[in-house]
Amino acid sequence: MIKLYSLYNGVVRDITSAVKSISSTGDKAQVARKLDVTLAYPIWDRNQPRVQIRPGTKVWLLMDGKEIFRGVAWDREINSDSEELTFPAYDYLIYLTKSKVTYNFVNITPEDATCQICSELGVETGDIASTGIKVNRLLAQKTGYEAIMEMYTQASETNGKKYIPVMDGAKLCVIEKGNVVANYALRSQLGDRSNNVLSTSYRDTLDGMVNKVKIYDSENNYVGEVSNNSWINEFGLIQENYVKEPDKDSDLVARGMLADVQTDITISALGNWACRTGYAVGTEIFYVSTLQSAVMYIEGDTHTWEPEGGKYTMSLNLSFKNQMDTKGD
Repeated sequence: MIKLYSLYNGVVRDITSAVKSISSTGDKAQVARKLDVTLAYPIWDRNQPRVQIRPGTKVWLLMDGKEIFRGVAWDREINSDSEELTFPAYDYLIYLTKSKVTYNFVNITPEDATCQICSELGVETGDIASTGIKVNRLLAQKTGYEAIMEMYTQASETNGKKYIPVMDGAKLCVIEKGNVVANYALRSQLGDRSNNVLSTSYRDTLDGMVNKVKIYDSENNYVGEVSNNSWINEFGLIQENYVKEPDKDSDLVARGMLADVQTDITISALGNWACRTGYAVGTEIFYVSTLQSAVMYIEGDTHTWEPEGGKYTMSLNLSFKNQMDTKGD
């Protein structure tokens, strides 16, 4: 069961009874988590109350008594034909995408830099992933989000880990991307009553493949190369070049440029709030060989509730590769 609350003109209200549909969307490119809400907004029947929402209204969503979203309504639209009020709300990461900062960081870890950036922009911090890696970086006219991700990109190129910021209520957290949802799998097996998958869309392509990277120094002298020979033998040579950068492991960076067959996978299933962007999920889907027993990374998600019928579903965009929203040169 879900409950939606608002803070409007200083008064907290339970507005669940007016909700016609509600969905929560996350995506590593979208950055801030989004809540899309459609409310009944009776115009002609004066006996029916009208819920008021405007840009800046604080809203929060509870599922089974636990808060799963807190944010601010960003705009609204009232439609007299359908007698509906619709609005999107974003979690507080939206403020890190709208405000710019400038820093010349010297010998500082991404985690400490994140705390400084958030302090300037008035965003509380929660659990911030520790790297222990000191970074030198000029960040000129960057959004708060870009600045944080540019610092963590530098750490990622050193330790190979992936990072993503998420909100816990009003607090910014940075987590290691790709932790697997425990004790759960997307399942579609013949005759299995525990099946939870509703539909699957699967597409794969060679567009974007890179199976060899040649490394050069700043004078364009050949230094070395990395490759995946099995991909070359199977698909043909598709080569990229990389120019070494100071303070970076050129082999590690070049290996990160290797790219396999690209896939677009969307799975609709019964809802599970643990399945969100930044995490990974197991699959047991008998009719797609690569999904029969796999761990897939969630690159985008939409969770949808229809309160009147008690229906809760989700749509997940999945990837075989754990990808980070890297920033910087």
